[in-house]
Amino acid sequence: MKNRTLLFLLLTSFGGLNAIWNQPVNSASNIIKCRGQIPDKTACLIKPSSYKLDTYRVDICQKSPFPAFRISSDYAGSGCITLFNGKGNLYRSQLAKGGKYKLPKIGRDKIKPGTYKYLTIVLKNGFISSGKYTSGKTTWRTAGPSIGNLKTSAGDPAEFIVKLKNWRGVSDGDNDYCDNNGGTSSRCEVNYNGYQLTGIGLGEDFTETYGDKVKYMFYMIELSSPITLKEGSDGDFNITAKTNLEVYGNGVEVKSISSAPFIFQATYRKKLPQ
Repeated sequence: MKNRTLLFLLLTSFGGLNAIWNQPVNSASNIIKCRGQIPDKTACLIKPSSYKLDTYRVDICQKSPFPAFRISSDYAGSGCITLFNGKGNLYRSQLAKGGKYKLPKIGRDKIKPGTYKYLTIVLKNGFISSGKYTSGKTTWRTAGPSIGNLKTSAGDPAEFIVKLKNWRGVSDGDNDYCDNNGGTSSRCEVNYNGYQLTGIGLGEDFTETYGDKVKYMFYMIELSSPITLKEGSDGDFNITAKTNLEVYGNGVEVKSISSAPFIFQATYRKKLPQ
């Protein structure tokens, strides 16, 4: 079983109006949808019954604002446009069924000309979800409040919360999801079902950290199709979310239902002349 100290990762992609879910998958971690069987020493994907997260800010950037040699993000020096900045007010999203929604225009910058290669998102450290899985005559459901609690009795799945403390876990072991040599305590670079992401723990002051000091999570994706914006461009940014939970079993019974890497897609729709 893989290191699941914190499985919740945010995988993001940014493009035009066309969805990119059909792009080729060349991933070190390919997880398929569950089909009614109990997975045997592996995982499969199901849709959650509930999924909630709190967004602090969203930016698109011409250069990486958080390279490995930095301990904090440099939005100004990386040519970023802020799409949402609550300035302390978190934006709650309930995403169990996915779908599209507009980011609030709080703290949004004006369009700046340039080619944007990165999408970054800062979230509150604490991701809430619930789910259930049926195989044969047995249904396993999450029992909250933390990951790993399951029940097979009748009832609705209860929400559990996942918080990052250390990508390498309490035993300082390599995290199978982290391509950067098993990850550091605060930073993980991920390739999952064809999507690549950097996830970083942030403290109260938004500098890189781990342990009990992690209050926020910073996520960054390099765009497969960079976006070029011109001066005077006018349009709306929308977010499409794909939510999944991972079901892990031993072939006989389900051992865990946990938060899977989370895929976000942002789209830019240019406004048509009136």
